[in-house]
Amino acid sequence: MLAKDSKILVVDDMKMVRKSIIRYLHALGYDDVIEASNGAEAIAKIRVGAVKFVFLDIVMPTLTGDEALIKIRELDPDLPVAILSSVTDDNVVMACKAQKIVGYILKPIDAESGPQRLSKALTRVA
Repeated sequence: MLAKDSKILVVDDMKMVRKSIIRYLHALGYDDVIEASNGAEAIAKIRVGAVKFVFLDIVMPTLTGDEALIKIRELDPDLPVAILSSVTDDNVVMACKAQKIVGYILKPIDAESGPQRLSKALTRVA
């Protein structure tokens, strides 16, 4: 399981979704959570360093999640990334899995299932 003091980056173009995910992560005991509203912003925050886990949406402006994932892998091939998206297109899912993601979580997630689904992805990190 990811250490509780690890920095987690939540990337989604919808502020309400980011805030919900952050709330669920806080409920799980993760307090060092930062956010980005698109892939380009996420890449900039990862370049600064210290990010230990990323929850990444696919459909976003500026730089989509699947495009950002390729750039993330160039920067850090071992950074754990879980996709958190409503996209179910098999080609997109397979392309993300080829980039060694730790999970593909389908949205929407709610207060009842959210923390458990996020926790499952976080437990895949050694």
